[in-house]
Amino acid sequence: FTGKPVDGYLANRVVGHQGPLRGSRARAGTCPVARVRAADLGRVPAAARRRPLSPVVTAA
Repeated sequence: FTGKPVDGYLANRVVGHQGPLRGSRARAGTCPVARVRAADLGRVPAAARRRPLSPVVTAA
């Protein structure tokens, strides 16, 4: 299994759990924006962190 699909599943699960909770409390208009931001911020750093690690391991 690749690291990318794992991050996607984890991000989807987290957003899925937070979605209904925020939806019941906040307005529907605010939720989609928060979900997109959370998903983008959660996925980008994961990929950015893993990319530098591979060259370091290869160099070592």
